[in-house]
Amino acid sequence: MDKKFSAASNYLVSFNTIALVPIWIENNLYTRVIENHIEFLVKMKPSAIIKKSLIFYGNSYKLATFFSRESIGHLHKLPLMISHDFGVPLIMMPTLSAESEGNIWISFSAIDSYSINSHNQCLVHFTNSQVLPVNVSYSTMCRQFVLSHFLTNRFQKTRDQMNHPFSQSKLTYLPTRKNPKR
Repeated sequence: MDKKFSAASNYLVSFNTIALVPIWIENNLYTRVIENHIEFLVKMKPSAIIKKSLIFYGNSYKLATFFSRESIGHLHKLPLMISHDFGVPLIMMPTLSAESEGNIWISFSAIDSYSINSHNQCLVHFTNSQVLPVNVSYSTMCRQFVLSHFLTNRFQKTRDQMNHPFSQSKLTYLPTRKNPKR
């Protein structure tokens, strides 16, 4: 293993989490965890960390995916709300398909901006001044950022409506959607 990182056997996503980056070490898939002030390796796949974190916070992968689909549509590569604290959602967005071994999970709230370098590679700039090259196009990054923003807005609007139950607005926790005919 890379000597500049310490290794952990377990990890839960928190508001300090910036990104979960897959890394292959000796034919095993690990996760490079990037937090606000530290980086380390975890002997788990990024998708396993996401699923374990959802369970810890009282949710499941299936329900988090359901909430995202009901909130922003039946789309591919949906961001997931892992938890929320005092009305602030902790949203992680995938760069690829959630189960892909190359998928990087990025904390929506940790993103300051994103850009393209001279090699046409997308770079994510974080609020702690770190920069992470990601394996997606700039347009994909824009899409994931916008979807995460929509999910954040849906959560906040629903929470506001719940806090003002006697207002004129109708509570719409989940939009009513007609199922498409198959």
